Amino acid sequence: MAISAYSQAFSVKGKISGANIPVTFVLAYAGQELKQMSNDGTFSFSGTQFPANATLKLIPYNPHLTLEDTSYWSWVKPYSHLLGARTFFLEGNVTINGKSMNDATVNGMNQKLYETFRLKEEALTKSLDSISSLGKATDEPEEDENDGPEQPGSVPSEATQKLFAKLSALRLGFVKKYPDSYFSLNLADETSSSGDVATFNKMLDALSERMRKTERFASLKVMAKGFNMNKLGNVAKAFELNTATGTPVSLTSYKGKYVLIDFWASWCAPCRAENPNVVKAYNEFKDKNFDILSISLDAKREEWLKAVKEDQLPWTQVIDKKGAGSVALAYAVTGIPDNVLLDPNGVIIGKGLRGAALQAALSKVLK
Repeated sequence: MAISAYSQAFSVKGKISGANIPVTFVLAYAGQELKQMSNDGTFSFSGTQFPANATLKLIPYNPHLTLEDTSYWSWVKPYSHLLGARTFFLEGNVTINGKSMNDATVNGMNQKLYETFRLKEEALTKSLDSISSLGKATDEPEEDENDGPEQPGSVPSEATQKLFAKLSALRLGFVKKYPDSYFSLNLADETSSSGDVATFNKMLDALSERMRKTERFASLKVMAKGFNMNKLGNVAKAFELNTATGTPVSLTSYKGKYVLIDFWASWCAPCRAENPNVVKAYNEFKDKNFDILSISLDAKREEWLKAVKEDQLPWTQVIDKKGAGSVALAYAVTGIPDNVLLDPNGVIIGKGLRGAALQAALSKVLK
């Protein structure tokens, strides 16, 4: 089956009539930002992009101050009603008009359909957040955040489970009703990181043949296989990635050792905060048939190498591939830092081990 990127031309135009001073419009999507100055509240962006979630921001402009300057926030107070952002789905030709960003109306290809869905989704999400906040307020104090992931024995309340079920049904129902929509493909992508693997797989099965030919679908299928593989007791999937000098490193070369496959990136603050714990574990157990293989998700080689040097990471470092060839996708990594602990036979014996949990797991098997 041929795979296509399916990038499309888009335009985002409109006017915020209440913007009676110079302002900056910022269109953010897919890790990119387009900026445009305006003296009368009008804006016009265009480009080519695979349909994706997007945000249009309005920022009052001061030629001498930036948002990082404390003085800017004093200066902007009389114009604070102009500050705002509008989220939408970037597909085809979109118009955004209103007196302010907060009351702006979005029009364009299926925008009303998408917005109606998002409002229903947001209502359920807020209910989940409310229950979660109530639970935290009544529970005992939480343990240190570095003590590792939530234990398997932790069961959501009945109310939480019902809301999760409604949210899953809402998302899956949309995909089944509109299987040939890029928005549906985007929903499947979002659901991949929600922990609801069953709904994620059903979404992939429901998508149209046209959506199945996209690069994004190919990547999501790799992740679906990763969810099935990356379980305690399974043999870890073999892979080969390159070091900064281009030397290939294969997972099979670690056979016979306990190895921690560590997923991280220089731009990930929690990863950088966790690195001292990983270094401590490495120094304590490196002479006990234990090693670490770190896989960076960085896009910028120089930032990756700078972080390796700053954090003093002495073990082998490799960088992940992009797209469907990504090892992070193959291991169904939905957030970083993340890791997988393997025994000498390449069997998965630990996952998501951080701080004290990593030390405890290694102490148990490397006595």
